Amino acid sequence: MKKATVQTYMPVLSKIIESTEKMGEELNPSFEKLRKAIDDDAVAEMVPAEFSDIQLEFSDGTEQYEQNLAQLKKVGVPARLIGRHRNLINAYEAYTKACAAMTASMDLENQTIDVAAFNQAESDQETEMGRISNNVQRIMSTVM
Repeated sequence: MKKATVQTYMPVLSKIIESTEKMGEELNPSFEKLRKAIDDDAVAEMVPAEFSDIQLEFSDGTEQYEQNLAQLKKVGVPARLIGRHRNLINAYEAYTKACAAMTASMDLENQTIDVAAFNQAESDQETEMGRISNNVQRIMSTVM
């Protein structure tokens, strides 16, 4: 069995982090529209196609995060990084679940949002993204 090395691990980690950041940047304008509609109590007044498009974008984003998580779980990890990598997987998994929960809080048929679930998902995403960043920084400092 081939030993996992930093040289094979780091490019995969970098690609996943880039993908996550890019997806977050793409989804943020839609999130901001929803957040404003919720804050203004105007979700029902949104154009139905826009509401549907946002839900679809969130769903696609969650799928991308699930693919990233699958890659994180199967990448070869150098022995000295295993603990930190496990912490990263746990945080990324929780982040992905929070994204799925936000998507699930949107009711397309009635064009409503379960605001409590949406707010909880938003809070969980912020918390888990902090944990992801923290673990990535720790991995980087261990490698450097």
